[in-house]
Amino acid sequence: MRPVLLAFLLCSAGAHAQLLDSLKLFGEQKPHFVLKLDSRGSFISNSNVSIMGVKAGLEHSGRFQYGLGYSFLWSPVEKTRTVNGTAEVPTTLRLGYFTPYVEYAFYQRGPWEARIPVQFGIGSGSLVYRDADERKQRSARSFLLLYEPSMTVQYRFFKYFGASAGWGYRLLLVHTALDERLSAPTYVLGLKVFFGDLWKDLKP
Repeated sequence: MRPVLLAFLLCSAGAHAQLLDSLKLFGEQKPHFVLKLDSRGSFISNSNVSIMGVKAGLEHSGRFQYGLGYSFLWSPVEKTRTVNGTAEVPTTLRLGYFTPYVEYAFYQRGPWEARIPVQFGIGSGSLVYRDADERKQRSARSFLLLYEPSMTVQYRFFKYFGASAGWGYRLLLVHTALDERLSAPTYVLGLKVFFGDLWKDLKP
């Protein structure tokens, strides 16, 4: 058993060292600016939701990317709650957080590509309701610290388009007073347009 465990540890260390060498090599290449929309599906408590956002960063050799984004809850998540211990009112969940991220394309062959995006979420969430005068109030507000690893697979076609699918997990790293289950699987399914390549072919 011990020789097997030792071999596994040595292979893991070797793969880790190889990854670091690859990232160092890509990092030495001249980067280009990337700007992209970020959309993913997930779950909050028993609701299927959409998380929308935007990301800006730098990419080296089409393989190694890093930057900063901002994400927010797009879908309404509503629940009746007791506010101030007196009355039950409809409340709506609000989430917004900055997302420093890093992304590595570990497989590129022909039209296929597989990536590992990892991001952290740093922001806040709140529960919003309207009082008797229809003024917007907050019944709870909490700091958010999230960790979101995932993997995506993309198939490129017609040069400027790609179909992608991915899956991952959103892990809440700190306790909140929002009375919602925020740790949950995430998924991506959609089409991608390569505007950078399109612009290169269209510009004089």
